[in-house]
Amino acid sequence: MGIKQPLHHFVLWSLMTVASFVLPNSVLAEIKTFDKDTPTGKQLNSSPNLAADTLFRVTGVKLNRKDNKIEVILETSAGQKLQPTSRTEGNTFIVDIPNSQLFLASGSKEFVTNKPLDGISTVTVTQVNNNTIQLRVTGEAELPQVELFDGNEGLIFAVAPANITQAPQPEAPQANEKPVTEALQDKPAAQQDDPIELVVTGEQDGYRAQEATTATRTNTPLRDIPQSIQVIPQQVIQDQQATRLVEVLKNAPGVVLGGRSPRDPLNIINIRGFDASNDILINGLPDPTSSEIAFGSNIERVEVLKGPASVLFGQGGLGGSVNLVTKQPLPTPFYSVEASAGSYNLYRGAIDLTGPLNESKTVLYRLNASAQTRESFIDFYGHRDYLVAPSLAFQLGDKTKLTLAAEYALSEGTYDFGLPPRGTVLPNPNGRIPRNRFVSEPDFNDTSNEVFRIGYDFEHRFSDDWQARSVFRTSLFRLRRDTVFPLALQNDGRTLNRGAEDGTEYNNNTYK
Repeated sequence: MGIKQPLHHFVLWSLMTVASFVLPNSVLAEIKTFDKDTPTGKQLNSSPNLAADTLFRVTGVKLNRKDNKIEVILETSAGQKLQPTSRTEGNTFIVDIPNSQLFLASGSKEFVTNKPLDGISTVTVTQVNNNTIQLRVTGEAELPQVELFDGNEGLIFAVAPANITQAPQPEAPQANEKPVTEALQDKPAAQQDDPIELVVTGEQDGYRAQEATTATRTNTPLRDIPQSIQVIPQQVIQDQQATRLVEVLKNAPGVVLGGRSPRDPLNIINIRGFDASNDILINGLPDPTSSEIAFGSNIERVEVLKGPASVLFGQGGLGGSVNLVTKQPLPTPFYSVEASAGSYNLYRGAIDLTGPLNESKTVLYRLNASAQTRESFIDFYGHRDYLVAPSLAFQLGDKTKLTLAAEYALSEGTYDFGLPPRGTVLPNPNGRIPRNRFVSEPDFNDTSNEVFRIGYDFEHRFSDDWQARSVFRTSLFRLRRDTVFPLALQNDGRTLNRGAEDGTEYNNNTYK
């Protein structure tokens, strides 16, 4: 149920379970069990196959020290159903537990302990995404040993430094003794408690999204939404090196450029044949300025809802809507610096910084910034794009969170209007028009689209199933334009009628 007010939205809804199962790229996971003398758990021989929509909770994390080892216990009633996979990075042993969510009593999504044992630097349990918990064990000098059990308490990981002496190998049998394998066969099956190694391999499907927020304003599995929604995730944007919204939307069937040049800086699109330029949302809120300037390095994913959406967002077109989901502050430090160069003097740089600002990780930040210049095969064409987008997240309590976000974007340069059909795709008795022909004026074609957005997102969770949310954003947009634009080609096929805008300037401010 959503209640729309003039300056903000207040939404109260029931959260729905989200699940997906994604294995890391080219993972080779080796999960081992302890010998029978380990007192805290039983051996894990195999796990049943889970449905992709199954999700289990981990309600606590405990550390027990036993001799020269420690036990990391993930408290859950579904220990036998979860299917962990492991990998290594340097001195760090990493275990990913799909189909799980971390619900600690403190409300935090991360458990960290430093120096729990000689030879072990840190042990971290983190909710890395909506349906995967990750255990990271870092050794001080070498890769630690990690073994897995499932017990009545949940998943039990035994951690030991790499320098722990391994159990001695059995001596070769004497002539009058039975071989070890034969002796084992003489024992009852219940006593054959040799360690069992489970090897799991998988390929990452980074292009598949399991959930969306556009249709329900909650993270809802796509299979539960009775509408056509396509999610274009961050992996696709990165792999394609897309820097404009129209480039990203080429991945969505039924979405095309709306009668403009591919080099036009505006976001003019059609969905299912209907104009959807005014149906571009940012984090679920309509923003009329998004057709003028939107999409940058601060966008996490793009969601396309096809079909009428006025019941969700008020007045809208018949084709559908596009929702831009921005990047949010993260509790785990992450730093990225990018630089690229390409044809036609394309140069681009971007930074993405995030992490906590205090030790308790109750204040998080994220900063995205980018700058790009580009030209084209079109004569006299050049364009420049700049973006700065900071955000802060405050964990005001176990169940209350406030996020403040701002964005400044500037897009300036040359307008390209394309070429007439006669002489390009249609015959012209005067011959073909060169494809690099510029039909405006080099010294009188300069535009500037500038926007500043600022807002907040406040949410309070009453329980695991109910929460209240209030969102507000204001967008201050300014356009300046001097240009000569084409009108129509005359009957002689060689004379082009043109018009001009001199000193056009207007502001468009919105409050949602």
